[in-house]
Amino acid sequence: MNELTEIIKSGIRDSGPIIFENFMDLALYHQEYGYYTSGNVSIGRRGDFYTSPYVHSAFGEVISNFILRGFSYINAPVPTIVEIGSGNGTLALDVLDALKREKTAVYETLEYISIEKSPTLIEIAQEALKDHIEKLRFINSPSELENESVEGVVISNELFDSIPFHRAVMEKGRLREIYVSVEDNNFIEITGEPSTPELQEYARKYGLVLEEGQQIEINLRAGKTLSDISRILNKGLLLTIDYGFLSPELYNPSRTSGTYKCMKGHTINENPYTDIGEQDITAHVDFGNLISAGEAAGLNKIVYTTQGQFLTDWGILEVLEKMSQSTEETAGGKIATAKNLFLPGSMGNLFKVLIQEKNLGGSLSGFYPESPLKISFDVL
Repeated sequence: MNELTEIIKSGIRDSGPIIFENFMDLALYHQEYGYYTSGNVSIGRRGDFYTSPYVHSAFGEVISNFILRGFSYINAPVPTIVEIGSGNGTLALDVLDALKREKTAVYETLEYISIEKSPTLIEIAQEALKDHIEKLRFINSPSELENESVEGVVISNELFDSIPFHRAVMEKGRLREIYVSVEDNNFIEITGEPSTPELQEYARKYGLVLEEGQQIEINLRAGKTLSDISRILNKGLLLTIDYGFLSPELYNPSRTSGTYKCMKGHTINENPYTDIGEQDITAHVDFGNLISAGEAAGLNKIVYTTQGQFLTDWGILEVLEKMSQSTEETAGGKIATAKNLFLPGSMGNLFKVLIQEKNLGGSLSGFYPESPLKISFDVL
């Protein structure tokens, strides 16, 4: 039994069952032993899972195209990029490399603020980004920017799926919350009254019609996170990339057990009570909630689309065309790898993109490029 497991069990024995949201918070973000905060998180081929920046640098280069166009509409004296949940700096490196290479004048004026909780990941990022270090500021929380007035682009890539969530189940026509308890030194799940009326309010707001026994995840912290972002963003854009659905599809009765899963060594399991602090816990994002909560916080939807269509609209085909002209022997293999980012059947449809704006309003006419094509399986 690892130390974090015993810490959680001891807390339950002393104080009683805890909601799943609190269990997940400890498993992922316990100050010393949490998966993300302890440095256990491992991403990439030899890690636990992939994210898009690890698949190919073209992902970051396309996002740099989006940022450049955004900057031209925001027109800030010091254009700022804020990345929330920036990890080890892989996306920041690709974005900054592209901006420095393609638009040096813009690069010279910008600031990149990296928000990351893990001290270990910050150290890794600082080393990886040493060539851009004069453009960077590392902080631990959006709250550290509340006395500033950010004008620029905020990026979150696979942030919302890692925010701790409540789990609930429909029992005898009533919404019940799933709690974590201990019995015979083993974790067990029990149900009880919702810990907050916000869960029932959420179900009513989105018109959730659940079957008997159907389990769901409800992420109340997602809306609070958007409020935090809105407070620090005076004027600009929020780019959210994650996997999930709009509410009607996410809470479809066909998903009887919800969407939560655990990841370790590129293997998916549905047991969050093993390898605690050593595996990721995640669930699909309710983009309907992000749109609605964003509007309440002053963040207005511009576009909701798939990652594949977003990358196509913002120039990934042109990026790969340039790569195809390279004499590098491995160029063909890299292009094949990059296709996983945008083609249907891989990350292209699984991941969604939500773009929101604050205080730009009517000035955004013509901002989003007209789609040159719907994704073609024949290109490149």
